[in-house]
Amino acid sequence: MEELVEIVVDGRSLTVSKSANVLQALRDHGIDIPALCYYPALEAYASCGLCMVEIWSNAIWNPRHACLLEVEDGLQITTVTPRLQRLRSWAAKILLRGRPFHNSEAEDLLLKLVQGETADGQVLSGSTTEGCILCGLCIRMCRKIGKNRLTYLGRGKNLRIGLVPGEGNKATCGNCSACRDICPMGFISPDAEHAFKARLYKE
Repeated sequence: MEELVEIVVDGRSLTVSKSANVLQALRDHGIDIPALCYYPALEAYASCGLCMVEIWSNAIWNPRHACLLEVEDGLQITTVTPRLQRLRSWAAKILLRGRPFHNSEAEDLLLKLVQGETADGQVLSGSTTEGCILCGLCIRMCRKIGKNRLTYLGRGKNLRIGLVPGEGNKATCGNCSACRDICPMGFISPDAEHAFKARLYKE
């Protein structure tokens, strides 16, 4: 039998599954928390930085990534504060460096999150991965299904996603389309080999 616990979200008590992370628990109750790098069947990574919430701990409210936060009985959470708006706005600005995106809905979400910011309202520019937010969902899915053909390459401003070459008749990436289907930005089209030009090493 599934174990249930009680948490408090924005002053409202909710009964949630103890096995869920906070992001999934909130979404299961219809509470909209932004996130572009999360997929329930994959390990959470928090790379997009959008799913920030605050939890009551040690007599203060502390910001945390909801996708990495485990549900526990009595957990107190708030989802709407000026600080959370600033944190989500800053994360959205960083992600918007990858414009233009193929998925207009995802881009609209990011633009909505930066609205109302006036002190530093300029969207950051200068990305080496146009159309990709480096969320890593494609990498995690590729590993989940046992293909292991995608990986991060470089670091810092040069961070990008590249292909791990196969051997023999497995040199091409294949046609499973798992990475394409999970990409939140619509970047992987028609397949990973066309989307990711970089290689881990020369074939």
